[in-house]
Amino acid sequence: MRLPPMDLVASVQAALRDAGIGSVVGGSGLLASMGLVDTVNDWDLVTDAEERAVQVVLRALGLPDAPDPGDATGFATRALHRLERAGEQVDLLVGFAIRTSDTVVHIPAAPGESWRGLTMARPADWVLAYRAMGRTEKAALLEQALAGR
Repeated sequence: MRLPPMDLVASVQAALRDAGIGSVVGGSGLLASMGLVDTVNDWDLVTDAEERAVQVVLRALGLPDAPDPGDATGFATRALHRLERAGEQVDLLVGFAIRTSDTVVHIPAAPGESWRGLTMARPADWVLAYRAMGRTEKAALLEQALAGR
């Protein structure tokens, strides 16, 4: 399995937790935690917290606290923070939501299993996310894994 360094994602998730803010790892990190993919390119960390509270945590870690404009056409996420340190990349999504042709789909940051010290997202939530993004192959991988449990 090819994983990027985990120091940044682990330290951000721990700092959020210490501040009373829940967060979960989704995306390809979730798929890897379930043995469904062999490669993770970056980490997707999701929280439902208020943006100001997240900014306080990022500032305390010495990370940029200004959100990135991101891809406004496909997403309705309240804030996106693209974090990078020593070659490790973490996309911190605050209020993760996806804009479809007829609605906005909110993806909760509800905790699932733990993996390598990280709190992972619930797979069913990411089935919803991948379906809304049109990534049907990844959604199908998760659905098959959930059916086999």
